[in-house]
Amino acid sequence: MRFFIKLLITLVVLAVLLPFTILKGKDGRPLMSLDRLKAPELSVPKLPVPGNRKRQDLIYRWVDDSGTVHFTNTPPPAGVAYTVKGYDPDTNLIQSVRPTAATEPEPVRPVQSKSEKQPSSLKDIGNPYSIEKVEKLMDDAKNVQHLLEDRAKRQEQLISGQ
Repeated sequence: MRFFIKLLITLVVLAVLLPFTILKGKDGRPLMSLDRLKAPELSVPKLPVPGNRKRQDLIYRWVDDSGTVHFTNTPPPAGVAYTVKGYDPDTNLIQSVRPTAATEPEPVRPVQSKSEKQPSSLKDIGNPYSIEKVEKLMDDAKNVQHLLEDRAKRQEQLISGQ
């Protein structure tokens, strides 16, 4: 294991030194030299200052000759009627949700018979995982499976020409 590590270190050192010494370019000079090595130029990007931004993003709306409505951030071709709207990119366009006042929980109602059950709102739908609804779901799934099997048989008959 030690031999393998020493071999790897030797290969890394050779890989670093070869472009400076033995490997030559088309002009006969080494591929790399210390005088050609330069540190990258680093600059700090200019960040916007909060509150100083007065610019708006402009959106152009226009209709071409074929009736297609276009929305672009560049003006349309000359001679085309258009409308312009400006939007402040720092403005939140989605309104916040206002919390409703806490309400008291609804009182528990007595169980209704099947003939009386007709949901008048989403609150009256009840448990979606009742035994009856699961059985109906399974029956619907079996019917869909039968329909798909029949369709596959018809397709096979059409393909085989029978």
